[in-house]
Amino acid sequence: MSTSQPSLPPNMQISVLVFMKSLATPLVLYSDNANQLYDEIKQLIKTANPHTPKLVEKQGAGPLKKVAFLDTEISGVAMQLEPVFGQR
Repeated sequence: MSTSQPSLPPNMQISVLVFMKSLATPLVLYSDNANQLYDEIKQLIKTANPHTPKLVEKQGAGPLKKVAFLDTEISGVAMQLEPVFGQR
């Protein structure tokens, strides 16, 4: 699986949605390489151990500049194609 960003129309971008057990809405993360971020979050879900939760910190390229959460709180991850309405 290639981790390079696919070629997108100039008015579209890919965001990574991180679903948390304690939140009704997902965290929306923007990254220069959304595929790599998606794969990282998937790996965190696979390796999470409820007996030894780990603090995960991610930097974003959008409104959320930095976010931290426990790996055991992640319930899912998705990628979403969305329009760009201005500069990030």
